[in-house]
Amino acid sequence: MAAVAKRPPLTVSLLWRALLRATSSKTVWAMLAGGAMAMLIRYLQDMLRRFQQQEAESLWRRHVDLGVVQACLLTTEHLKSLGRVEKRTLFVKPIAEVFRNEYVLANVLRTAEKAVAKNEPFLVTHMSQEDKWHVLTTCTNHLSSCFAPYHVFFNEARRVESYYQSAWYVFTLTCAQTEASGRWFITPLKPVGKNDVGMLRIRILMMNEQELRDISSGAIEPPSFGFFNGRHESRWTTCQRFAELFGRQLTRVAGTDDVGGAEWGPNLCGRLSNSKKKGSNPLLSSMGSGPPEPEENCILRIHVPFPAGKGGGIEESDSRRLEECVSKDVVLFE
Repeated sequence: MAAVAKRPPLTVSLLWRALLRATSSKTVWAMLAGGAMAMLIRYLQDMLRRFQQQEAESLWRRHVDLGVVQACLLTTEHLKSLGRVEKRTLFVKPIAEVFRNEYVLANVLRTAEKAVAKNEPFLVTHMSQEDKWHVLTTCTNHLSSCFAPYHVFFNEARRVESYYQSAWYVFTLTCAQTEASGRWFITPLKPVGKNDVGMLRIRILMMNEQELRDISSGAIEPPSFGFFNGRHESRWTTCQRFAELFGRQLTRVAGTDDVGGAEWGPNLCGRLSNSKKKGSNPLLSSMGSGPPEPEENCILRIHVPFPAGKGGGIEESDSRRLEECVSKDVVLFE
């Protein structure tokens, strides 16, 4: 019987040489490199996810939400009787959906931070005249889409008997955080305390033009018994500032300080240049001598059609119907 060959003893040097032979293949090194890269990517993804979660929690606890744009309507319908300035939300959209251009988006966010630092909620006062125009017209498109079918119905109201009428609203862009208390009536047995602050958010703020006229002229005043709470008093301060910007624009266009009775004129799309084109507003042309100030061109008007309870019928004069149907800007741009 042949003797079985005796294997050499297993030593560290033999194991090391075997490992070197196994790892000399390029395939093995590629697998090791791929595994290490996958682990590194997974680790970085986990780190980024944890950072985003911590940042989101920090913003939430500080009541900061600059990732969306809220369009809202302020109204003084209950100011005299209850001391309340009501806020009605029209829509809430991701800010990247409202301002799709990355440059415009970055500009709006940067200006919002500047406005908050200077305690000026109307952030458009910190924009250049050109940027104001593009930002506000972008907001016009989103606001107008809220009343999309009504525009078609009101357009047909010029031809047939209809109950559709129209109203003029004014809007601007703000960024502010209400720090006054306002939720105590929801939890009367457990007040929320000092941290009862509103959300810091970019808002498209809209108000009825006649209300702004009445606030600017003093026809609408806060009640003698005070406001419902600090939150509504803060909203009233915003309304007053809004009316101030509105009155400033109207008096410059109309050439009179009578805000309550001043008219925008027949052509509000006039140019500041000395153009002699037909339809150019001579009053606007005369304003082209100096550059607009930061508080000018901070508002735009928007035509809002609505179904009314009683229609004017087709017997109304054509001139009045046309005046109600034509949308006009309130800007003093070149």
